[in-house]
Amino acid sequence: MGVVWLRIGLVLLVAGACSGGAAGGVPKLLLPDLDQRPPLAVSTRWGGTSTAPQPLLVFTSTVENVGYGPLLVRGHRTSRRARTMAAEQLVQKRGGGLEDVDGVGRLRYNINPTHSHWHLLPFEQYELRTLDGTRIVRDHKSGFCLNNDYRSPLKTLGPPAVSPVKRDDCAKDRPGALSVVEGIAVGWGDLYIPQKEGQSLDLTGVAPGDYDLVHRVNVGRLLRETSYANDSASLRIRLTAPPAPGQLPTVQILQTCETGTHC
Repeated sequence: MGVVWLRIGLVLLVAGACSGGAAGGVPKLLLPDLDQRPPLAVSTRWGGTSTAPQPLLVFTSTVENVGYGPLLVRGHRTSRRARTMAAEQLVQKRGGGLEDVDGVGRLRYNINPTHSHWHLLPFEQYELRTLDGTRIVRDHKSGFCLNNDYRSPLKTLGPPAVSPVKRDDCAKDRPGALSVVEGIAVGWGDLYIPQKEGQSLDLTGVAPGDYDLVHRVNVGRLLRETSYANDSASLRIRLTAPPAPGQLPTVQILQTCETGTHC
C-alpha cells in the first residue's frame, strides 16, 4: 500500500492499516472518520481595511481522523487553463489497493500568502447561530489544505499512522500543478490557526448576547466516512459590547460541546 501512495505523491505513512483481517472486525473498505473538534483560541480583532474596518471573531479550527483508514483526496486537471481540479476520494481497501469515489468537490489554488497551496472545496464550515439555532453569520473561506499537523489524542478505529517523514503541503507554491494528493492519516489532525486567512466571522451588526459558534466538517457528506455523527462541534460564547466607540467587542467562553450544533 505504501508503494501505491508514493506513486501518487502522498506522504502519509500508515502502520498496520491492512492488518486484522475479517476475523478482527476490519471492514472491506477502510473509511476515514472525521471528528470535528470544538473551536479553540477564540478572540476578536480588526479586519477589513483602514477606511472600512470590520470587527472579526477569530478562532482555530481542527479536524481529526479517527477512522479505519486515511482520508485521501486526489485532484486533477488536464489543462492549466482550468482554474480548479476535479476531486475524488481514494478509499483504502482491506486487502490492498484503492477504490475511487468521484464527485467529492473541487480543488482551487489559494494565492493568499498564508496559504499558497491547493484547497479542497467544500470541507469545513463556520457559523454563528442564535440559541434557537438561527444562523446569522457564515464564513466565506475558500477551502482547506488537508494535512497532518498534530497527533490526535482520541481513540481510533484503525491503527494510527506513524509520523509522516515528509509533507507536500498540498503542492505549496505550485499553482501550475496538474494533480495533487492531500489527506489526513489515521490518528492525526488538520489544524488552522487564527492567523490564517479565512479563520474568522464578521461581527459587523451582531448584537451583544449569547451565541453558538459552530464548526462543521463534510457538511454535504460528499466524502465517505464510517460515521457522520461527529461531524459538528460548537462553543457557547458571550459577546459583550465594546467598552468605548472604536473598540472591539469582547468574547467570553461559556461552554464547550464536543458534538452537535447546539451547545
